[in-house]
Amino acid sequence: MCELLVGNLESGDRLEALIFSAIYLKWINTGQIPCFEDGGHPRPNRHAEISRLIFRELERIYCMKDTSLQEVLSIRKIHPCLPSFKAEFTASVPLTRIRDVAHWGDIPHDLKLQIKHTIQNKLHRNAGLEDLVATEAMLARITRNPEEYSEAFVEQFKIIHHELKDFSMLGNLTEQLESIKESFDDRSLSSLTLFLECKERLDNLEESKDALDKSIDLLLKTAQSLNTLREVIVKGLESSLRNDVPDAAIAMRQKWLFLNALEVVGGAQQLKENAESKNVSSWNGPLGSLFVGIRQLGLSGWKPEECTAIGNELLAWKEKSLSEKEGSEDGKAVWALRLKATLDRSRRLTEEYSEALPQMFPQKVEMLGKALGIPENSVRTYNEAEIRAGVIFQVSKLCTLLLKAVRSTLGSQGWDVLVPGAAHGTLIQAIDRWAVIKQILCYLKGAPGDEVTAAGNNIKGVVLLQELPHLSHLGVRAGQEKVIFVTCEDDDKIDDIQKLNGKCVRHNTTSNFPVKDL
Repeated sequence: MCELLVGNLESGDRLEALIFSAIYLKWINTGQIPCFEDGGHPRPNRHAEISRLIFRELERIYCMKDTSLQEVLSIRKIHPCLPSFKAEFTASVPLTRIRDVAHWGDIPHDLKLQIKHTIQNKLHRNAGLEDLVATEAMLARITRNPEEYSEAFVEQFKIIHHELKDFSMLGNLTEQLESIKESFDDRSLSSLTLFLECKERLDNLEESKDALDKSIDLLLKTAQSLNTLREVIVKGLESSLRNDVPDAAIAMRQKWLFLNALEVVGGAQQLKENAESKNVSSWNGPLGSLFVGIRQLGLSGWKPEECTAIGNELLAWKEKSLSEKEGSEDGKAVWALRLKATLDRSRRLTEEYSEALPQMFPQKVEMLGKALGIPENSVRTYNEAEIRAGVIFQVSKLCTLLLKAVRSTLGSQGWDVLVPGAAHGTLIQAIDRWAVIKQILCYLKGAPGDEVTAAGNNIKGVVLLQELPHLSHLGVRAGQEKVIFVTCEDDDKIDDIQKLNGKCVRHNTTSNFPVKDL
């Protein structure tokens, strides 16, 4: 792995090496690739040293002026999969606490043997994520009955579990942030403290109707504090690594590259009604959340200049009040059209990201998956999983919500185009499976999953009778298969579409009514 990356980062095969490495490490980290011992005896410090070497090379490439956006994207996907190389893991004999626990005096002999053979020996011969799994299983066993083992023994085993999570870079967000606390200055510490306080309050919020109202404000405050904190972290990563930088500084830099969280909820109908009454204050929460999401994308290296421009527009429309008139035009319509232009720009940003992944990964995912015996479903859903796991998916969902509200405010037709184009054929309703009929168009009352792929070349266009995020599973699959795809939420138009069932129709996304009887 190290030879593949370090040996190819200076050549024209750099992007390919990065993509293959990202895929391979992702499957290692998720347990898709089973790992076996090869008879060697490399202690965990060997893994940490290799990780540090790879990290150095990745950071050097990341900071080069000619690094492409695709290479940045690949590097960002490799970073979370590298084990930690803090000083305690690069020591000549790391993770020695497990040896002491395996010889603990007041535990049964059979438990000592089990710890030694299933965790200690394996960890020191060839460390891997399976050691963390084994440790979690053992921790569950020894804590099942609180009085069965001494508190000191249990506490030491919990520390071992925490050390292995730290080594595998699998600690939760709070643990990761606490681990870099010592490197913060006073201003950065205040940002960290504010975020951790907001997050703790959000985690402990009771599930009730009153709590739901409070949670929206608290969620926005948490997201904004996260945004401020991440700006501090990214600022600390702006300079590239010097050749003489200490190993401890590199290890701290690795920790600083962990951050990704955002989830927002809302209602388009309420936003529309408030806009009609000239009260746009209820839009501030969703727009503020979208600003945070867009900012997070920029801080992750995805088109930062475009993200900054969109963010500035969102702040401008958020701060601008809604007037009765703008010149001779209706003030509400002008405000909504301006906002729609920015939301369309935000959506294009998410779609460009979702289009970049299919250009980079599918062929290599299929090739590597076949060679390594990865389950077919994991190979097939790799792109969708990568999209849905990141903040880009939440930004896309928020764009869908806000655009729906803007369309309602403007009194638009209720159509949303996911994949543009034109085609003609027989319109049918797909219920459980796609009908195998040549040159057909179909409409769906729900979006169950993989029908676009299952239909092969038979489906030419889809009308979905519900809203759907552009980066949803079905939306992404339709784009990959180049199937024309629109959604419709207007009840009257849905009735008109259903009356065309079984007829020959034309499907044109540039029309005011995309489905017409021929």
